[in-house]
Amino acid sequence: MDEINEFISAQIVKFLEKKLGGAAKHFTVFVSYRSDGVDIDVEVDASVLVDDAYLQKVVDDAADLGICLADIIREKGWPINPNDIGKCWRS
Repeated sequence: MDEINEFISAQIVKFLEKKLGGAAKHFTVFVSYRSDGVDIDVEVDASVLVDDAYLQKVVDDAADLGICLADIIREKGWPINPNDIGKCWRS
């Protein structure tokens, strides 16, 4: 499960970096994948120039990405197909 947790965390961090770029000061991502679900906690410290509503949307979208990846892993197994990763990034 650690490998899955690390994979989902890394995808969430990539997403946050893409959306926030240099405006992000620090990310904290916690993922706990289980066969019956996933717990995801995302915290971001960002520049004061980033609108709070936008920051909250990005954090929510990042958590949704992690949930999507966990759902695919649960349905199709590990390792995840690279094509399925793209489906979560587009959703």
